[in-house]
Amino acid sequence: MSQPSPLQATRQRARALADSGDAAQARALLENAVELGRMNLGEDDPEVLSTAHQLAVVLHRAGDAPAARRVLEEAYAAGQWRLGETDALMLEISYELGVVAEEMENRHEARRAFGRVAAHGPAVLGPDHWAVTRARAYLGEDPATVRIELPDNHAQSPLFPSANPAPTPQPVTHFPPPVSTSLPVSAPPTSVPPYGYAVDAYGYSVQSAPGVPVQRSVSAVPVSGQIVSGVPAAAPAEPRGSSMRVPALFAGIAAVLGVIIAVIALVIGLAGKGDKSEKSNVPTLSGPAPTDVRMRDYGSSVKLFWTDPANGRTSFMITGGRAGEQLRVMSQVGPSTVTFDLNGLNPDLDYCFAIVAVYSTTQFSTSPQICTGRDRSGASPAPSKS
Repeated sequence: MSQPSPLQATRQRARALADSGDAAQARALLENAVELGRMNLGEDDPEVLSTAHQLAVVLHRAGDAPAARRVLEEAYAAGQWRLGETDALMLEISYELGVVAEEMENRHEARRAFGRVAAHGPAVLGPDHWAVTRARAYLGEDPATVRIELPDNHAQSPLFPSANPAPTPQPVTHFPPPVSTSLPVSAPPTSVPPYGYAVDAYGYSVQSAPGVPVQRSVSAVPVSGQIVSGVPAAAPAEPRGSSMRVPALFAGIAAVLGVIIAVIALVIGLAGKGDKSEKSNVPTLSGPAPTDVRMRDYGSSVKLFWTDPANGRTSFMITGGRAGEQLRVMSQVGPSTVTFDLNGLNPDLDYCFAIVAVYSTTQFSTSPQICTGRDRSGASPAPSKS
């Protein structure tokens, strides 16, 4: 039975602190969580990106727009390679980046960020999603018509679904908006509400950009199967004492500690391989390694090939990183799989990859690294054996 990520408990605790007005403590908690998450899980891990996004929201609410923009830009750059522009979490980060950029009067960056939401949001989130309609309104496109009926395909879909959804529904809370809206709680809006906040999938509010009308269809705000109309009323909060949160946090940390240690050991082993030395200091490397590793380089994507040393009895991890940097785990494939496509690369940068055979939770065997060569000439597809 899988355990929730320790970062999830941290986000819940930070949300409770922010709701109680202690934004400084929430900021410190999230900053520490992001730093530790990058060290242990990697800067492009969805849990780390979600925590960074929540940190940016807290910074923005506290009036520190430059710091919020920096956090959002770092999170977007880290997640673009692994998740891509069409991921729901990346669209959420893009939307918040557009809001902050518009507040800082950076119209060019705001249009770029909202443009990504308008371009990819309809296919991922739905054409009537509130973030899509607001992005289109900012860009001057025709806003989507507000529907009165409840479409079946949106009635149960969450806003911005995260990569690791919370196992239990969280009470919907709301930051007080900067201006008074005086909207009734029970009646669904029949017109476009003024500038303010909207609740997202993580339970905290997302502020709309100045000049961007807040549009909500009655079908776009389901949380855990319930329709919330208008401005949601404050739900009764469960006890948030430190005596309840701290044990839950340490229980989550203990559950994933073994996995983190295994990944760190693997990264150390791969870093040792990068110097082309025949010696290895990692005692957990055992078993035959994948052989005949080849690559076809298409610039913005690569296709990797290798030979299975265990004849279908082991799975594989694909590791990669920019040339000269530490390799990180990018994906995992099952037994008998000997090819992998990796997209979203920067065609102007060089990358290195290695295939790791996973024999057990403590036994790995990694192939030699294979790298692109784009420094002197354009990349051409490398020949592969058929």
